[in-house]
Amino acid sequence: MWPLIDAGRTALDLVWRPSGDWAVLNLRVEDVGRQTPLVGPYSRFGWNHPGPLLYWLLAIPYHLFGDKPEALLTAAATLNALTIAAMSLVAWRRGRLALLSCTMAATAVLLHAMGPAMMRDPWNPFITLLPLALIALLAWSVVEGDAWMWPPLLFVVSFELQSHIGYLPILVMITAVIALLSWRSDSFRSLLPSDRRQRRLVLVISFAVLFGCWLPVFVDQIAGTGNLGALTHYFLSAGERPAGLNTGLHIAADQLRFPAAPWLGRVELAGTDGALLGSGIIVFLLPLIAMAGSAWIARRTRALAALRFQLIVVAASLGGVIATSRVIGPVFDWVVRWWWVLALLWWLSIAWSLWSSLMRVIQSRGIRHFALGLLAVTATIVTLMATRPVLDANASAEPPSPSTGIVLNGFLEPTLQALDGSGPLLVVTTGSVRGDYGDALRLQLERSGIDVVAEDDMVSHLGPERSISSRKPVGILWIVSADEIRWFRTDPYMTFIAGWDPLSPSDRAQFFVDELELEHQLMAAGRTDLAQALTNGGGGVDAEASGLDGVDQELLNHVESLRRKGDPVAIFRSAWPSPRR
Repeated sequence: MWPLIDAGRTALDLVWRPSGDWAVLNLRVEDVGRQTPLVGPYSRFGWNHPGPLLYWLLAIPYHLFGDKPEALLTAAATLNALTIAAMSLVAWRRGRLALLSCTMAATAVLLHAMGPAMMRDPWNPFITLLPLALIALLAWSVVEGDAWMWPPLLFVVSFELQSHIGYLPILVMITAVIALLSWRSDSFRSLLPSDRRQRRLVLVISFAVLFGCWLPVFVDQIAGTGNLGALTHYFLSAGERPAGLNTGLHIAADQLRFPAAPWLGRVELAGTDGALLGSGIIVFLLPLIAMAGSAWIARRTRALAALRFQLIVVAASLGGVIATSRVIGPVFDWVVRWWWVLALLWWLSIAWSLWSSLMRVIQSRGIRHFALGLLAVTATIVTLMATRPVLDANASAEPPSPSTGIVLNGFLEPTLQALDGSGPLLVVTTGSVRGDYGDALRLQLERSGIDVVAEDDMVSHLGPERSISSRKPVGILWIVSADEIRWFRTDPYMTFIAGWDPLSPSDRAQFFVDELELEHQLMAAGRTDLAQALTNGGGGVDAEASGLDGVDQELLNHVESLRRKGDPVAIFRSAWPSPRR
């Protein structure tokens, strides 16, 4: 736990201006207790993940550690540290020192691969990783007759599903194997205490957990945005073509391989677009042989508890293949980062089966104690070796998306001073500026007491309480970049507030002259698309125009070298409604 605690502690010393998804996440966490969200993080497909537990849980340590953006990183590290504490307790409960040693050593190796940035990142593809490992251990504990693990299992499953709907196939497969194993053993009676009073208490607490976790989801469906219905309709309707089973298997093969696995620190194989390539199915042989062989040994030696853990892990991994195959669009590494945890569980279950079988074969208690001591010492050494580099890197690790903060700092303070006491304002980005800057400025405005309004297509991002129907804006705040700044400056309806430019005024004036000349050359060469990209901040000009007849290559290189320093950004304000809208 210490690397996570230390990562959270050092985060408080940072100066961070969240942008993009992190700005929206920060905004929604601050909404808890005021305009409490009833849905989860937004999706690029126009709906939200099912529920608000991620926001609600982050809000507690966020407020505890100072109500500032850096505290959001500390809050994420705190939740992950608590998850590891829970994992250690369940591991101790199931296998005492031996399983605790194996689990914590494997987790330390995973933390080494994650690094400080990911360990304290509150983004939902990352903060859901360690809870998946906890779910597998809790599910195994329930199968073994530990009925008091039902309430925490249902709570963590609710958190996982509400925060990232992509985990649904994995969770469904784990549920299916729990039902199968219980049916095979004692017709589901083994899942609950035999004592009537304890059974009633477990059921009451479990249903209370489910009710509390999912009540806001159904309240939103009935009296709010209807997000659950929109989400269900999206997945049931014919949409874009998913990645497919073949892609899912190849990515699984690459993730489960040993020892050159991504969760052990190897760089993942990706194409030019950044999407994962996976590996040939042949590398699947070793993981499959290891799983099947250890399961056979466990069955022969009657290490049945370990065998049941393997079955849960295999079911979860099958769910991972299904989840990967259903991904829409390119399968980037962060989209299916759950494979790091599934790979950890895969090899942990194999190691535990082999250890359990060995302990059943060894008859001498003295040899058993020697083997356990050797295991504990080895696990301690592995844990220290894995976590030491993480601890060393904590202080120098940057927060998510740090480059946006440089630009934001250039215009933030004068913007906030000029807008003090105004609002609500509709924030609009135009030109080459990414929406990340809009989200970053929205967060800073609301933190300064200036309400913001969401456009109709951004209600899932910022919540229905910020929609135009709920808040009527008194003005529009424009974030403008590149050559569009010149047109906004000449618009009599626009009031310039602040700006940032990587070039000095004289260098910018000369840049416009050179850019215009290059634009004319590109137009004369028949590349209107490159001329437009030159003025709107688009990319590919240097590569596409290289060697083009009629284009001064020295002028091209000069203009592009200045463009790479960044487009200027300016903030304008207009009345509502604006003639430009």
